[in-house]
Amino acid sequence: MRSVLRRLLWLGPALVVITMITFGALTLALKVDDAAEGLPLFFNPEPGALERRARSALAAVAAAPEPAQEARAELARLGGAALPYVLPALDSLTPEGRVRVVRALRPIAERMGLEIDPSWESSREVSFWTRFWEEHSIDYRPIVARRAVLRLLQKSTALRDAEVRQLDTYALDELMRLMARVETLADVDRVRRLSAIALDVLGGPPMSRGAWVVSSDGDLGEARAVSATWADWWGLHRTLFRTYTGTERITAMLRDTRYGSWVSEAIRHDLGLLEDGRSVGQALRAGALVSAALLVSGIAGAYGTSIAGAYAAAVLPGLGALARRRGLRWLGLGFLLRAALPVTVVVAVLGWALGPAVQRVWVGALVMAVAGAPLSALHRGNRASTGDAGYIRTLESLGAERWRLALASLRSSSAAIVVQVGAQLSTLITLTFVVEYALGLGGLGATTIEALKLPDLDWLMAITICTVLFVGLLQVLSDLLLAWLEPRWRDSIDRLGGSA
Repeated sequence: MRSVLRRLLWLGPALVVITMITFGALTLALKVDDAAEGLPLFFNPEPGALERRARSALAAVAAAPEPAQEARAELARLGGAALPYVLPALDSLTPEGRVRVVRALRPIAERMGLEIDPSWESSREVSFWTRFWEEHSIDYRPIVARRAVLRLLQKSTALRDAEVRQLDTYALDELMRLMARVETLADVDRVRRLSAIALDVLGGPPMSRGAWVVSSDGDLGEARAVSATWADWWGLHRTLFRTYTGTERITAMLRDTRYGSWVSEAIRHDLGLLEDGRSVGQALRAGALVSAALLVSGIAGAYGTSIAGAYAAAVLPGLGALARRRGLRWLGLGFLLRAALPVTVVVAVLGWALGPAVQRVWVGALVMAVAGAPLSALHRGNRASTGDAGYIRTLESLGAERWRLALASLRSSSAAIVVQVGAQLSTLITLTFVVEYALGLGGLGATTIEALKLPDLDWLMAITICTVLFVGLLQVLSDLLLAWLEPRWRDSIDRLGGSA
């Protein structure tokens, strides 16, 4: 029992390590997760890159004699969140540099609702921004931004709306925080107002996928969908509009990464979302019914054939030891011939014989049972030794009834096949996917193959998680079965588990 508990405790760390390895391989090899391309893979040494990006864009705009389009676009994208780093630095720039910077700030001023006439002289525009910062620098603090958004939610007025919009992207952190929870109908209006402001701040939907604003007659489901869309986007881009201090910075080093963003999205969306809008968890539960039936059929084929061979060798009347061994050889030869026949040939023959009826789960179960049977041939020697075991011969010499011989043989052969099925589990899973795809069954295999073509990171990671959990739990179950079926193996299992 200690070895079983130890396996269960190690299952969590093993799951984390395997998912990280799989995530890194899929992201780098299959070119997936382009939305998070700007984030590090597993560790972000500099989370909250707002200050660095703002100062870098400021320097590039101020120093370039020609319009630096990329740097100007970066300043416009950072928006009001960059003003606490840009406006105080105006005095340190050359006159030409100040002119270039304030012209790059015009898209931000338009979003903020500031009245700046493009025909103004450059010196007047610089003076406008200087006065603006002298009067409103106190507004660009987290507690002030939080108070402004809360006042807007308490009572929506034009003045309070203008206060929030004037903060521009500096208010995004608070907008996302208050938009996250959607529980009752009273939250629908809150999400509608906050999503509309956030959309205006960004100048339109940042991505084509998802719902970004609640319609005038939207219900609770629509509000939740909008909230989830913003949460997904913010998880990938919060590092552009925030700075971190203290322990929050340490947390952000792991959270503001591609892997951290995937984990957050998987928690919010039931393991993620497919291209058709369904959650991955929903699709997994629907396909697992078919895949589980096929996999169990494959295990049953291997287990049933092994038991039949052991029974034939041990208890059929009139057979001596030599005859039993010869029978096992012929049985093993038959298994090897079947193993040499590809599963696709069996599927093709069934498809020709059954026609449209081939797309049935029972047909796939039959193919899996036939495909799994050869796995028992690999332990032919174990079955032979089981048939010639001392206690079986002792029972025979004492005149034990046939059913007692059968039960003893069944128990020992079951232990052997439990070991073999665990070792050949990957083969059975692969066969399951092949049969599903060949017969057009709606299981996990067909969806996994399509996900590899796209590729779909959420589905592939969900399959990885399910496989690790399934294999880990199956190993624990195998240990329990082995300890029950063959008491002589208990000491070996405990030693492998590390117990004294």
